[in-house]
This record gives sequence, C-alpha cells and structure tokens, in this order.
Amino acid sequence: MRAHLLYPLLIIFALSSCARPDTAPPEMGLTEPLGGAVAPGREVRVQGYAFDPSGVASVKVNGQEVLPPEEAGKRLVQFRFRLQAPASGKVELLLEAEDTRGNRGGKRVSLVLDAAPPRIVLERVEREGNLYRVYGRVEDNVQVDRVVVQVGDRYNPLSLPKEATVAFSAEVPAGAVLLAVDAAGNRTSRRIP
Repeated sequence: MRAHLLYPLLIIFALSSCARPDTAPPEMGLTEPLGGAVAPGREVRVQGYAFDPSGVASVKVNGQEVLPPEEAGKRLVQFRFRLQAPASGKVELLLEAEDTRGNRGGKRVSLVLDAAPPRIVLERVEREGNLYRVYGRVEDNVQVDRVVVQVGDRYNPLSLPKEATVAFSAEVPAGAVLLAVDAAGNRTSRRIP
C-alpha cells in the first residue's frame, strides 16, 4: 500500500523536472497616446505595460528607468512617463524590459506627429420644427477620438468607434455645435445649421 502512495509523488517529481526554463523576454506595449499620435510641441503623457510570467524587474525608455519601484517583480506592470514632442518629424522610443530571470527584450515604437485637426463633413441636414437632423462623418489622418454635441453649457458625446473615419447622425437644436477631437488632441468645431 505504501508503494501506491509513492507513485503520485514520483509522477509529480518527473513532471516538474520536464518544466521548460523561462528564456522569453517580457512582452510590452503602449496604451496611450491613442493611435500613437501626438500633437507637435506638446508635452505628452505616455502609458504602457509589460508582462512576464516570472515577473518584470525593469522597464526603460530610451535608457531611462520608468518602472515604479512598487511595480517591480509583478507579472503585469504598468508604467508612465512624459515627453516633449518636437515640432516636426517622428518621435522614436526604445522600450526595453527585463524579467526577474535576466531575460531582456527591446521594442522600437514610433509616435506620429499629428498637427492636422479632424474634418467634419456634413452630408445632409434636415429641419423639423426647432430641431435639425444632421448626418455626416468625421475624418482624420490618424484617428478620431471623440465627437461631441455642445448645446449651451452641456456636452453630449456621441457613441462612435475610434477610427480614421466615423459616420454620425444627431438630432440637435439650432445653434448646437459639433466638436471633433482626434487622437493627438487636435480639435475642430462646426455650428448647426
């Protein structure tokens, strides 16, 4: 009977000796700015993450440590930093991460400098009493972040996807303003009618 108790232990020992060593570097990426777009000349808040099953020990951006000490050693870590975007060209970032076992990985990320505001294209405007039904689209060279209808001091966001071109329809009173904001924070507006 004692031999039957040893078999499960032998199987567990045999399986544990077959475990693969961790040789893969941490995975990493940016979650902000949306679409990788920034407005030229502005200070930009950048956020990202790194993941490794054995724990993340370090995250550097262009050689500077950005991992908060309280995040070190966790499997999924978040980091943030600020940078000043130049007036023209691209911003190149080198993300480097190291796990607790010494595996290192690097990733180059380009941020697009977007100085162009989105365009609001009205395709059709129908009047019914004091209300207007407005149909159109918002276009941007990178990504439309949000479209909002402003009526006086109230702002009503439209529920739209975050894409380079988004179609919309809205029912608004005369004098309402459509506001469109792209991923870099550039804005444009259009009064109805």
